Amino acid sequence: MTGRPARRPWRRRGEEGETLVEVLVAVVLIGVAFVTILGGIGTAIISSARQQQVTSADSVIRNAAEKVLGAPYVSCAGGYETPTPPAGYTVTVTIEHWDGVGAFGRSCPTADTGVQKVTLTVHSTGPHPVRDATLEVVKRESMLS
Repeated sequence: MTGRPARRPWRRRGEEGETLVEVLVAVVLIGVAFVTILGGIGTAIISSARQQQVTSADSVIRNAAEKVLGAPYVSCAGGYETPTPPAGYTVTVTIEHWDGVGAFGRSCPTADTGVQKVTLTVHSTGPHPVRDATLEVVKRESMLS
């Protein structure tokens, strides 16, 4: 033996490179990384759209509550007007009257006590609706009139 490394008969000098298995492993790793990144982007887009719907529903319900609180007190026979919600949302208003003893009820007491609990509910009707948003406000008849 002369100290020279044994040559591999299947590789000639100048033909050094990667084997097919090494290339396949690299392609699979790049594919997995690509799918992971796309999945993350997709999740971020869906989360952003859902959060935008929640924020819009919150804005709609707060606008409706401001309109109800700013409107004159309506006795038992009436209701409160709410702003027209944007497309994809509906607003429901429920009025309960204070009975003067210690509870709110849907029926109007014999004598209107001047206190109402107004429950506003916003429902989203889009392709991916979020949970309903509910807000309760207490409305009192002004004693100044």
